[in-house]
Amino acid sequence: MTPLAEVRLEEVNGALVAHLAGEVDLSNVEVVRATIIDRVSAETDALVLDLSETTYLDSTGVRLLFELTQRLHARRRQLRLVVTDAALVRRVILLTKLDEQVPLHDSVEDALAALQSPDGSDS
Repeated sequence: MTPLAEVRLEEVNGALVAHLAGEVDLSNVEVVRATIIDRVSAETDALVLDLSETTYLDSTGVRLLFELTQRLHARRRQLRLVVTDAALVRRVILLTKLDEQVPLHDSVEDALAALQSPDGSDS
């Protein structure tokens, strides 16, 4: 049986980029959480969470996103979400108003560029 979600991690210029593909729900959210949180270290400046290939988020997946937001903000670290207009989970992000707390980007490259700008803005 294949897992519902696959997490692929890479480090780019001090940022941890987590590519999350598939479905995140009650059955696998703890594994997804542990995979990401275990890799966020004191040297990690930011987390870019790529949700462009995420096909489903239940309430536990949404709660994980809010938890990551709080953890990183408490450590004065940034979280950026990659959620394209075509992403299946975009509606969930907008309905939960997560986009009001975390900047959304169309690509990982855009998110990383925003992190590198002097003021951290999207311009």
